[in-house]
Amino acid sequence: MRAAIFLHGSPDSPGLIRHVAGRADLVVAADGGARYALKAGVMPDLVVGDMDSLGEDFARKIERRGATLERHPVRKDKMDGHLAVLAARERGATAADLLCAAGGRLGALFATPHILLAAERIGLRSTVVADRGRMFVIEAGTKTVHGTPQDSISIFPLSGPAAGVTLEGMEYPLENASLQPGDTLGFHNELIGTEARVSVGEGALLVVQETESA
Repeated sequence: MRAAIFLHGSPDSPGLIRHVAGRADLVVAADGGARYALKAGVMPDLVVGDMDSLGEDFARKIERRGATLERHPVRKDKMDGHLAVLAARERGATAADLLCAAGGRLGALFATPHILLAAERIGLRSTVVADRGRMFVIEAGTKTVHGTPQDSISIFPLSGPAAGVTLEGMEYPLENASLQPGDTLGFHNELIGTEARVSVGEGALLVVQETESA
């Protein structure tokens, strides 16, 4: 089961939003992310959060149109985007596309990779999808990156040192390398063909793909 999860960063293009939401079985919005969904013509199935960004009037309007509201207190130990990921997993999602994740508050932007890691750890394979790229996390595993030649691929250790890092199908391959936090070795590699493989034996990697289309 696939979910589309709207965060409250900056809006993506309406075409991308409709495409990604259209292939989802469940559409979840983290609080004010519901505004971006509705502006693009997408009705969330579920809105999660304290509703401070969305506002009570707007929240009630969405509820009258059929959306379920999962309300949380303003004082809580998880941000709304994290709660939306948990809610999607609880409802059976095993994969998720995160939309409208870039931009917005600077702290929220830096929190997004950690939301991806949290999702990975509960069995929700998640990808941030944007107009010109995508971002995902690998923890002790391998993923295939699909794209076009010369797509930019950057990898960064996320939760501490990353060992056994192997890159195949890229301009600058790596084999069983170690990356430390603060290391920029993994910045701006390139795809040679239409797919590549990224592996990490221990630790977690943030993978950022920049491309002409998502």
